[in-house]
Parts: sequence; C-alpha cells; structure tokens
Amino acid sequence: MSAIRDYHSQAMEFAELALVARMRGEHEHAGHLSRQALECELSAIGEMDATGVIEPTYSVLHRSAATLALDCSDPRSAERIVAKALTHDPPSEIAEELRDLMEQINFKRHLDLRGLALEEDELQMNLTGPGVGFGLVSSVDFISRIENASKILFRIVERRRDRPFREKGRPKKAVEDACEVFVSVPRAASFSVTLKLGRPMAQQRFPEFSETASIVDEFLDLMDLANSAKVEEIKERIPDPAYFRNFVALAKRVAPDGQAVRQVGLTAVRSGRERSIQLTRPAAAFQLPQADGQAIGPEVVTVHGVLRYADAMHDEGFIKVVEEGGAAHTVRVPEGMMTDIVRPMWDCVVSVTGRQKGRHITLEDIKEEEPGAKS
Repeated sequence: MSAIRDYHSQAMEFAELALVARMRGEHEHAGHLSRQALECELSAIGEMDATGVIEPTYSVLHRSAATLALDCSDPRSAERIVAKALTHDPPSEIAEELRDLMEQINFKRHLDLRGLALEEDELQMNLTGPGVGFGLVSSVDFISRIENASKILFRIVERRRDRPFREKGRPKKAVEDACEVFVSVPRAASFSVTLKLGRPMAQQRFPEFSETASIVDEFLDLMDLANSAKVEEIKERIPDPAYFRNFVALAKRVAPDGQAVRQVGLTAVRSGRERSIQLTRPAAAFQLPQADGQAIGPEVVTVHGVLRYADAMHDEGFIKVVEEGGAAHTVRVPEGMMTDIVRPMWDCVVSVTGRQKGRHITLEDIKEEEPGAKS
C-alpha cells in the first residue's frame, strides 16, 4: 500500500502544479504536468491490480485517473479507465460519480472537431443527451436551438450598431448581410452542426464581415455568463433593458432541457486554439431576473391556454391566453419579448408565468406546451 500512496501523492502534486501552470497561461507546460500526473495515478492502479483490489480505494483511483485523462485531452483513455472501474462493482455512490464522469467524457469526445477545421466566423453546436442518437435528434430540439441562437446573433449586431430594439419586422438588410447564418450537414456521434456567419463563399464579401469573428466571441461570452447565472455581468454587457430581456429569454431556449438534451456544446477556434462552452444549466433553472430588478406585483401566477391574440401596436404589447373552459387572461408583454419569443407561439397551447397587477398579468416567462398539459 505504501507504493500506491506514494504514486497517488505524486499524481496529486503534479496535478496541482498543472493547475497553477494553466492559471499562468502556460498551457503546454500544464499539459506535460497533467500527463505526468496521469502516469503516476496509473502506476498506483497498476500496483493495486498486482496486490489485490480494495474498495473504495480502487474506484477512487480510477475516478482520479479518468479526470486526469480528461485534463490531458484524452477522452478515449478516460473512457477505458471508467469502464474498467465500473466492471469491479464499486460502491453505489462512487459508481454514480463514475457514471456522471462518463457523461462528461462523452461530451468532451463529442466536442472534438474530428478533423473539421473551423474558420474564424464559424461556430460548432453539439447536442448530447438521451434524446440524441447517432446523428439523429428531434427536429424540435434541433431547429428551435438553431433559430434562437441565430436570433441572439442578429440582436448582437443590432445592439452593436446602436439600433433601438426592433420589436417588429425583419432586421435591416445591412444587419442580415453582416450576420446571415448558414448551417452545415449534421454530423454523427453526437448531433453536431456548424453555424457559419456571413455570405456563401461564392458571393462577394464586404469589409463589414470582418466583425463576424467578434460576434461569435460575444455570443460565447454571453452564453457562458448565462450558464453561470452571472446576472450582473450580463447587465454590464447588455445595459438596455429590452435587449437584456430578449437575450435572457432566447438563451433559455438554447439551453438544454435537462431531459432529452442534457448538454449543449459551443465551440469556436481562435488562433489555432479551441474555445468550448458547455451549457449544462437546464432551461428550467435559467431564472434570471428582469433588467429593472423591480417587483411588478405581489402575486406570481401561472396560466395555461391557447395564445389567441397578440397586439404589438405599442412598445409593450398585449396577448390573450384562452383557457380550455373559455376564460381569457390579458397578459402585458414587456419590450424585448414580443417578436422573438411570443409571436412564434401564436395559436399554440402555452404556459404563461408572470405577476398579477390589476386586470392583467405582466409576462415573465412563456413556454409552449402539449395540448392538455399543465405543469
């Protein structure tokens, strides 16, 4: 056991040094240290294989080694290590941790570009989860995320150009030209596609397209902040209440549902280095407050029914939600929500959550439901 302890201690020392190196930006040196840590941990496992398996130490060492393999960007080795540990029937609590680690390993493997060279104005999106098969996914899960990611990108361009929030109509042609989104053929393993900003290569590219890489960067920054629920930092980036409200609502629709889709991966390449964001916070937990931070009323209510009416004649339009029994609720839609969020649900069964104030509800969240569903 002394040799096992010695190897494990050395592994932890190398892992700590690797962490310090990464914090300093010394990525190559950090990778070398992580590899040394992994080799030490594997040596500890080898000693235990030779002397006899002792639980839970055996499983804990494998969990540590698999984590180190991920740090070395070697998901295949991590996969083998976890699989080996699970065959030895570890304690239930550690077995569950190993299964969770396997999900992280699969996600890391799915983020692998697999020989695909992304350009500066491209973004890869990966969907993983029980509802995602070998290159197959529900059209609703896929199309809605592509559409809402595209809307976020368009809104970034409009906000950067100091345009007032557009509550109705299509984006201006200059905005569409600067941020037209193209989608590649889906790739298997997970469900993976590439979003490309700009125009097809066969068409002329204008000077304004030089901003497309920075649009992708801002999209990744904002999604990373939303996934971490860093509300104040998002507000600093998006001080306009309508744009803020719009981003939060759209980001929830890109986020995983926690059931069919467990993780949404976003990857871009800058100067030859991958930047990957893992969206793991379920949409149901994406409860960011409104931009003004003020309570609208004391009572939070949820109503279910068919969206029958949408009036956007004013900055803050109104909708009517008609319950199955015929009762109608008037809902005020704050600026930033009507065009991108509410109007696409016209004539659908929806669930509306908001604050009751007088004779109407002020909308905070709206989602489409299956007919007859109440949640």
